[in-house]
Amino acid sequence: MVDMNIFDQQFWKDAWDNDPNTQDKRMKRAGLGNPDAPGFEKWAENFNKNSFTEESQKRTKRIMSWIENQTGAFKNLSILDVGAASGVFSIPFAKEGAKVTSLEPSTVLHEMLKDNAQHYDASIKTINQSFESISASDLNNVDFVFASMCPAVTTWEAVQKAIDIANQFVYVSLIAGPKENSIVEKVTAFLEMKPSPMTADMYYLMQLLYCNNYTYDTLIEHHTQHTEKSVEEVMQQLPSWLKEVEIEIDHQQMESIEQYLQDKYGDNVPLTTGGKFGKVLIHL
Repeated sequence: MVDMNIFDQQFWKDAWDNDPNTQDKRMKRAGLGNPDAPGFEKWAENFNKNSFTEESQKRTKRIMSWIENQTGAFKNLSILDVGAASGVFSIPFAKEGAKVTSLEPSTVLHEMLKDNAQHYDASIKTINQSFESISASDLNNVDFVFASMCPAVTTWEAVQKAIDIANQFVYVSLIAGPKENSIVEKVTAFLEMKPSPMTADMYYLMQLLYCNNYTYDTLIEHHTQHTEKSVEEVMQQLPSWLKEVEIEIDHQQMESIEQYLQDKYGDNVPLTTGGKFGKVLIHL
Protein backbone atom coordinates (compact mmCIF):
# COMPACT_ATOMS: atom_id res chain seq x y z
CA MET A 1 0.00 0.00 0.00
CA VAL A 2 1.30 3.47 -0.92
CA ASP A 3 2.01 5.79 2.00
CA MET A 4 -0.17 8.83 1.21
CA ASN A 5 2.27 11.06 3.09
CA ILE A 6 4.38 11.18 -0.04
CA PHE A 7 1.72 13.44 -1.60
CA ASP A 8 1.52 15.75 1.44
CA GLN A 9 3.55 18.94 1.15
CA GLN A 10 3.66 19.38 4.94
CA PHE A 11 5.25 15.94 5.29
CA TRP A 12 8.12 16.95 2.98
CA LYS A 13 8.47 20.43 4.49
CA ASP A 14 8.78 18.96 7.99
CA ALA A 15 11.21 16.33 6.74
CA TRP A 16 13.47 19.00 5.18
CA ASP A 17 13.19 21.28 8.24
CA ASN A 18 14.00 18.46 10.67
CA ASP A 19 16.81 16.81 8.75
CA PRO A 20 20.01 17.60 10.71
CA ASN A 21 22.31 16.93 7.73
CA THR A 22 21.06 19.45 5.18
CA GLN A 23 23.61 21.77 3.61
CA ASP A 24 22.28 24.81 5.50
CA LYS A 25 22.50 23.16 8.93
CA ARG A 26 25.84 21.50 8.28
CA MET A 27 27.48 24.74 7.11
CA LYS A 28 26.14 26.66 10.11
CA ARG A 29 27.40 24.03 12.54
CA ALA A 30 30.82 24.13 10.90
CA GLY A 31 30.88 27.94 10.78
CA LEU A 32 31.44 27.86 7.02
CA GLY A 33 30.17 30.44 4.55
CA ASN A 34 30.01 33.19 7.17
CA PRO A 35 31.54 36.38 5.71
CA ASP A 36 32.80 37.31 9.19
CA ALA A 37 34.52 33.97 9.80
CA PRO A 38 38.34 33.80 9.91
CA GLY A 39 39.79 32.89 6.54
CA PHE A 40 36.75 34.01 4.55
CA GLU A 41 38.64 36.84 2.84
CA LYS A 42 41.32 34.41 1.63
CA TRP A 43 38.62 32.03 0.37
CA ALA A 44 36.91 34.94 -1.44
CA GLU A 45 40.18 35.90 -3.14
CA ASN A 46 40.69 32.34 -4.39
CA PHE A 47 37.07 32.10 -5.51
CA ASN A 48 37.32 35.35 -7.43
CA LYS A 49 40.63 34.34 -9.02
CA ASN A 50 39.03 31.15 -10.36
CA SER A 51 35.66 32.66 -11.35
CA PHE A 52 36.71 33.96 -14.76
CA THR A 53 39.14 31.28 -15.88
CA GLU A 54 38.50 29.52 -19.17
CA GLU A 55 37.25 26.43 -17.33
CA SER A 56 34.89 28.47 -15.13
CA GLN A 57 33.52 30.39 -18.12
CA LYS A 58 32.78 27.09 -19.89
CA ARG A 59 30.78 25.95 -16.86
CA THR A 60 28.91 29.27 -16.70
CA LYS A 61 28.09 29.12 -20.41
CA ARG A 62 26.87 25.52 -20.09
CA ILE A 63 24.46 26.42 -17.28
CA MET A 64 23.24 29.58 -19.03
CA SER A 65 22.66 27.64 -22.26
CA TRP A 66 20.56 25.06 -20.42
CA ILE A 67 18.43 27.82 -18.88
CA GLU A 68 18.14 29.71 -22.17
CA ASN A 69 16.77 26.58 -23.88
CA GLN A 70 13.81 26.75 -21.49
CA THR A 71 13.36 30.51 -21.10
CA GLY A 72 14.42 32.06 -24.39
CA ALA A 73 16.90 34.93 -24.73
CA PHE A 74 18.11 36.83 -21.65
CA LYS A 75 17.97 40.21 -23.40
CA ASN A 76 15.80 42.72 -21.46
CA LEU A 77 14.98 40.05 -18.83
CA SER A 78 15.18 41.48 -15.30
CA ILE A 79 17.28 39.08 -13.22
CA LEU A 80 17.97 38.98 -9.48
CA ASP A 81 21.21 37.07 -8.85
CA VAL A 82 21.05 35.86 -5.23
CA GLY A 83 24.44 35.29 -3.64
CA ALA A 84 26.15 36.78 -6.68
CA ALA A 85 29.65 36.48 -5.18
CA SER A 86 32.15 38.25 -7.46
CA GLY A 87 29.87 38.19 -10.49
CA VAL A 88 30.52 34.83 -12.13
CA PHE A 89 26.92 34.78 -13.45
CA SER A 90 25.83 38.40 -13.00
CA ILE A 91 28.37 39.68 -15.51
CA PRO A 92 27.58 37.17 -18.31
CA PHE A 93 23.84 37.80 -17.81
CA ALA A 94 24.42 41.56 -18.15
CA LYS A 95 26.61 41.05 -21.22
CA GLU A 96 23.68 39.14 -22.77
CA GLY A 97 21.48 42.22 -22.32
CA ALA A 98 19.68 41.30 -19.10
CA LYS A 99 18.84 43.93 -16.47
CA VAL A 100 20.76 42.47 -13.53
CA THR A 101 20.46 43.16 -9.81
CA SER A 102 23.15 41.35 -7.82
CA LEU A 103 22.56 40.56 -4.15
CA GLU A 104 25.74 39.73 -2.20
CA PRO A 105 26.03 39.88 1.62
CA SER A 106 29.84 39.76 1.86
CA THR A 107 31.43 43.20 1.69
CA VAL A 108 34.63 41.66 0.32
CA LEU A 109 32.84 39.83 -2.52
CA HIS A 110 30.59 42.83 -3.15
CA GLU A 111 33.63 45.04 -3.79
CA MET A 112 35.11 42.37 -6.08
CA LEU A 113 31.78 42.21 -7.93
CA LYS A 114 31.78 45.97 -8.55
CA ASP A 115 35.41 45.89 -9.69
CA ASN A 116 34.73 42.97 -12.05
CA ALA A 117 31.63 44.65 -13.48
CA GLN A 118 33.69 47.74 -14.27
CA HIS A 119 36.52 45.65 -15.72
CA TYR A 120 34.17 43.72 -18.02
CA ASP A 121 32.07 46.80 -18.83
CA ALA A 122 28.87 45.24 -17.45
CA SER A 123 25.99 47.38 -16.19
CA ILE A 124 24.80 45.83 -12.90
CA LYS A 125 22.92 47.13 -9.88
CA THR A 126 24.56 45.71 -6.74
CA ILE A 127 23.12 45.36 -3.22
CA ASN A 128 25.40 44.50 -0.31
CA GLN A 129 22.80 42.65 1.75
CA SER A 130 21.73 39.09 2.48
CA PHE A 131 18.70 37.42 0.92
CA GLU A 132 17.51 36.44 4.40
CA SER A 133 17.51 40.01 5.74
CA ILE A 134 16.06 41.85 2.75
CA SER A 135 12.31 41.94 2.24
CA ALA A 136 10.64 40.84 -0.98
CA SER A 137 9.03 44.28 -1.33
CA ASP A 138 12.46 45.96 -1.28
CA LEU A 139 13.57 43.92 -4.27
CA ASN A 140 10.52 44.64 -6.45
CA ASN A 141 9.18 42.01 -8.80
CA VAL A 142 11.69 40.70 -11.31
CA ASP A 143 11.29 38.33 -14.22
CA PHE A 144 13.81 35.80 -13.00
CA VAL A 145 15.37 34.92 -9.63
CA PHE A 146 18.66 33.06 -10.02
CA ALA A 147 20.44 31.25 -7.14
CA SER A 148 23.39 29.02 -8.05
CA MET A 149 24.72 26.91 -5.16
CA CYS A 150 23.70 29.72 -2.84
CA PRO A 151 23.68 28.90 0.91
CA ALA A 152 20.83 31.39 1.38
CA VAL A 153 18.49 29.35 -0.85
CA THR A 154 18.71 25.89 0.68
CA THR A 155 15.35 25.79 2.51
CA TRP A 156 11.76 25.62 1.30
CA GLU A 157 11.03 29.01 2.89
CA ALA A 158 13.84 30.60 0.87
CA VAL A 159 12.61 28.98 -2.34
CA GLN A 160 9.10 30.26 -1.66
CA LYS A 161 10.48 33.75 -1.10
CA ALA A 162 12.24 33.57 -4.46
CA ILE A 163 8.99 32.41 -6.08
CA ASP A 164 7.14 35.36 -4.53
CA ILE A 165 9.68 37.80 -6.00
CA ALA A 166 9.83 36.32 -9.51
CA ASN A 167 7.28 36.87 -12.28
CA GLN A 168 8.40 34.18 -14.70
CA PHE A 169 11.22 31.90 -13.54
CA VAL A 170 13.24 30.77 -10.53
CA TYR A 171 16.50 28.85 -10.91
CA VAL A 172 17.96 26.97 -7.95
CA SER A 173 20.94 24.64 -7.93
CA LEU A 174 21.60 22.37 -4.97
CA ILE A 175 23.68 19.40 -3.93
CA ALA A 176 22.10 16.22 -5.31
CA GLY A 177 24.42 13.67 -3.74
CA PRO A 178 27.57 13.31 -1.63
CA LYS A 179 30.35 15.81 -2.28
CA GLU A 180 33.63 14.23 -3.35
CA ASN A 181 37.12 15.18 -2.23
CA SER A 182 39.88 12.62 -2.76
CA ILE A 183 42.16 14.15 -0.11
CA VAL A 184 39.40 14.07 2.51
CA GLU A 185 38.78 10.42 1.63
CA LYS A 186 42.48 9.56 2.01
CA VAL A 187 42.95 11.57 5.21
CA THR A 188 39.88 10.17 6.96
CA ALA A 189 40.98 6.64 6.02
CA PHE A 190 44.47 7.42 7.39
CA LEU A 191 42.92 8.73 10.64
CA GLU A 192 40.45 5.83 10.73
CA MET A 193 37.58 8.31 11.02
CA LYS A 194 34.23 8.16 9.28
CA PRO A 195 33.01 11.34 7.56
CA SER A 196 29.39 12.36 8.10
CA PRO A 197 27.37 12.32 4.86
CA MET A 198 25.44 15.40 3.73
CA THR A 199 21.76 15.20 2.78
CA ALA A 200 20.85 15.87 -0.85
CA ASP A 201 18.62 18.97 -0.52
CA MET A 202 17.61 18.52 -4.16
CA TYR A 203 15.50 15.52 -3.16
CA TYR A 204 13.30 17.53 -0.79
CA LEU A 205 12.94 20.43 -3.21
CA MET A 206 11.69 18.24 -6.03
CA GLN A 207 9.09 16.59 -3.77
CA LEU A 208 7.78 19.96 -2.58
CA LEU A 209 7.60 21.43 -6.07
CA TYR A 210 5.63 18.38 -7.21
CA CYS A 211 3.24 18.53 -4.22
CA ASN A 212 2.65 22.24 -4.85
CA ASN A 213 1.85 21.68 -8.53
CA TYR A 214 4.70 23.74 -9.94
CA THR A 215 5.94 23.21 -13.47
CA TYR A 216 9.70 22.77 -13.55
CA ASP A 217 12.66 21.42 -15.48
CA THR A 218 15.42 19.52 -13.72
CA LEU A 219 18.90 18.36 -14.56
CA ILE A 220 21.21 16.30 -12.35
CA GLU A 221 24.86 16.08 -13.37
CA HIS A 222 27.97 14.49 -11.98
CA HIS A 223 31.07 16.69 -12.24
CA THR A 224 34.67 16.08 -11.25
CA GLN A 225 37.71 18.28 -11.39
CA HIS A 226 41.32 17.08 -11.29
CA THR A 227 44.04 19.39 -10.00
CA GLU A 228 47.23 19.35 -7.97
CA LYS A 229 47.94 21.26 -4.78
CA SER A 230 51.09 21.72 -2.80
CA VAL A 231 51.18 20.07 0.62
CA GLU A 232 51.19 23.56 2.13
CA GLU A 233 47.98 24.50 0.27
CA VAL A 234 46.34 21.24 1.30
CA MET A 235 47.17 21.78 4.97
CA GLN A 236 45.73 25.30 4.81
CA GLN A 237 42.42 24.10 3.36
CA LEU A 238 42.14 20.75 5.09
CA PRO A 239 40.50 21.96 8.35
CA SER A 240 37.66 23.55 6.33
CA TRP A 241 37.27 20.46 4.15
CA LEU A 242 37.08 18.25 7.22
CA LYS A 243 34.59 20.60 8.89
CA GLU A 244 32.26 19.99 5.95
CA VAL A 245 32.14 16.30 6.94
CA GLU A 246 32.04 17.23 10.66
CA ILE A 247 35.52 16.10 11.62
CA GLU A 248 37.74 18.19 13.87
CA ILE A 249 41.45 17.45 14.21
CA ASP A 250 44.12 18.65 16.62
CA HIS A 251 47.64 19.94 16.03
CA GLN A 252 49.25 16.54 16.46
CA GLN A 253 46.92 14.99 13.88
CA MET A 254 47.69 17.84 11.47
CA GLU A 255 51.39 17.11 11.78
CA SER A 256 50.79 13.38 11.19
CA ILE A 257 48.69 14.11 8.11
CA GLU A 258 51.28 16.47 6.67
CA GLN A 259 54.00 13.84 7.08
CA TYR A 260 51.73 11.18 5.58
CA LEU A 261 51.01 13.31 2.49
CA GLN A 262 54.66 14.21 1.99
CA ASP A 263 55.73 10.58 2.29
CA LYS A 264 53.04 9.42 -0.12
CA TYR A 265 53.09 12.20 -2.75
CA GLY A 266 56.10 14.42 -2.23
CA ASP A 267 55.58 18.16 -2.74
CA ASN A 268 52.34 18.05 -4.76
CA VAL A 269 49.17 16.16 -3.94
CA PRO A 270 46.67 15.12 -6.66
CA LEU A 271 43.15 16.32 -5.86
CA THR A 272 39.85 15.19 -7.34
CA THR A 273 36.74 17.10 -6.28
CA GLY A 274 33.16 16.91 -7.45
CA GLY A 275 29.83 15.29 -6.82
CA LYS A 276 26.25 15.27 -8.06
CA PHE A 277 24.65 18.66 -8.52
CA GLY A 278 21.04 19.40 -9.34
CA LYS A 279 19.56 22.27 -11.33
CA VAL A 280 15.89 23.25 -11.13
CA LEU A 281 14.16 25.84 -13.29
CA ILE A 282 10.68 26.66 -11.95
CA HIS A 283 8.14 28.10 -14.39
CA LEU A 284 5.64 30.54 -12.86
